[in-house]
Amino acid sequence: MTHISICKGSKATVAIVVPPVVVHHLDPHTGIPFMPHTAAYLAAMIDIAGYRVQVLDCFGMQPNQRQVVGEFMLLGITEDWIAEHIDAEVAVCFVYCRTMAEFIAIERIVSAIKRIRPDITICLFENVQAVTSFSLRNVAKRFLNKKCDMLMMGEPENRAASIIEHLNDDGLRDIPGLAYRNAHGKIVFTSDAPLERGLDQLPFPAWELFPLQGYWIAGFAHAPCGKARFLPLLTSRGCPFKCSFCLAPFVNSKWRSRSAKNVVDEMEYFFDTMDITDFHVSDLNPTVNEKRIQDICREIIERKLQVTWKLAQGTKIETIRNEKTLELMAEAGCRFIAFSPETGSKKLLKTVKKSFDHEYGLRMARKMVSLGINVQACFLAGLPEETADDQRQTLEYAKKLVKLGVDEISCYIFTPVPGSELSQSIKGFRHFSQCTPSPNWRADYDDLTRFRFKMYRTYFLYKLLYPFKVLREIKGLLTGQYETKMAMSVFKQLKFVLLRHCPWLFRKLDPAAMHLRKIKKT
Repeated sequence: MTHISICKGSKATVAIVVPPVVVHHLDPHTGIPFMPHTAAYLAAMIDIAGYRVQVLDCFGMQPNQRQVVGEFMLLGITEDWIAEHIDAEVAVCFVYCRTMAEFIAIERIVSAIKRIRPDITICLFENVQAVTSFSLRNVAKRFLNKKCDMLMMGEPENRAASIIEHLNDDGLRDIPGLAYRNAHGKIVFTSDAPLERGLDQLPFPAWELFPLQGYWIAGFAHAPCGKARFLPLLTSRGCPFKCSFCLAPFVNSKWRSRSAKNVVDEMEYFFDTMDITDFHVSDLNPTVNEKRIQDICREIIERKLQVTWKLAQGTKIETIRNEKTLELMAEAGCRFIAFSPETGSKKLLKTVKKSFDHEYGLRMARKMVSLGINVQACFLAGLPEETADDQRQTLEYAKKLVKLGVDEISCYIFTPVPGSELSQSIKGFRHFSQCTPSPNWRADYDDLTRFRFKMYRTYFLYKLLYPFKVLREIKGLLTGQYETKMAMSVFKQLKFVLLRHCPWLFRKLDPAAMHLRKIKKT
């Protein structure tokens, strides 16, 4: 395996480690390679502060290498390789806590670094821009007991340089949003860190430091992908809604946005410098301000920017109040929108503190389909207090959506997330990495799996009403040009099985070497 060490800046070297992607129980609902946008923002700010940055992205460097650890499959470079190849000059290493499933990989990375490079200070930082992540505050003791030196809660950009500067003095106590053990061994939590307000003043993510080839050749991503180069895009941060199954109300409850000009400037910059033509919008709720979305569309159209974009993580569909906005989005290159009814039961929506207008969802789904935008509807099974009647209502609502031409549905099984209101609502897992959309430790997992199968069977049955869509998805599966996550998941499932049982089939693919050759040329 080729050693990738890409550094900039002039001061001491700082390492940023992105853990492997973790597959749980070979389930295609897991193993999603979210590109590390928070880590890329952090790298940009550390570079601006004048420190040399070494990026070690396990999945990006080798997406076709795997380790099997019990019921988990870790995709990417091993933790020992990472620890052995951190530059000798590195004094502090920031490790990205990207998703709940990767908890086990993060623990293994911390352990390996402390065993091989005990001189390095390890600081974990969290991802507060995803519903699949977890709160570091709620698991601080566990990580600090595993010899992790400190945890940085919240958005990390404007505190990293201060941490580096105060590693050897008492200044850490004045930095907000930290957890660490003091000289007496007591766990200290500093004051809460404020959320970043001036998003337009932040630099663009330092994607040039990351081995992106691994994400592009993996064959699957968070949003439907094809042969085009893609990147994630954060146009806003936070979420104003209070769903009790979600992490955001406690770690990122203030919705803040970038200006339309700043967003499209970033798209144009990476289009010009990296040939990026597909952007996967990873906001928790990008359409909270409808006028801003309209302005983004107009900026793209006026600049004649030849790109596509997808609302990969979805949006609150009721925040799009005007069908004309959808028309503008389609004209500006929007090709995929996910939204989340969660359930067809109004009673259950009240239980989980989520508002959703089912009739409005049908109306907007019909409009998106008419515009040629691929639509995904996401559901949660196994919510607290769910009954057979609730499941029946969910199934009926899914039928209505597919009859309208919605391109795909997704059915996840509820799992507790540390930091969410419902984190204590269900117990039984042995390790946090088991808290995935397929929690096979749940006592009712077999029943929920049967319901999920019924949801997908219904989807495929009613999908036959649209034979052209079926043929188009088959074509996408055969060519690798996916228009839906579901078609992409078929390929992903096959690849997971082959990686698990026939890993030698993939050994010739080495994106790390490809990335190194590219860097040398430039």
